[in-house]
Amino acid sequence: MVDWGKILQTTGTVLRGMSDAAIVNNWLQMDDQGAFTSIATQVRSSSMEDIDRLDGALLSFASTNFDTEVRARLIKFYVVFKLAEVERFQQFRGFP
Repeated sequence: MVDWGKILQTTGTVLRGMSDAAIVNNWLQMDDQGAFTSIATQVRSSSMEDIDRLDGALLSFASTNFDTEVRARLIKFYVVFKLAEVERFQQFRGFP
């Protein structure tokens, strides 16, 4: 018997991961100022669950990218992400 609940849950997790990658890739296509603005907007308008998930994804992308220029930009993006998070929640929420 097929466990459709488990399959759909796994599919949803994969799609969220793909959407996180798409969001980050979109930021990489922008100049820094545009990306910073987009990151702040994303943090301000997302649910807590989405912020937590994107926090982990962005940190993972930044720490595993082999291109030094891209990695440097992703690290800047992560700093902006965490600053926007502090502004929204009025406290530092830590790392995933």
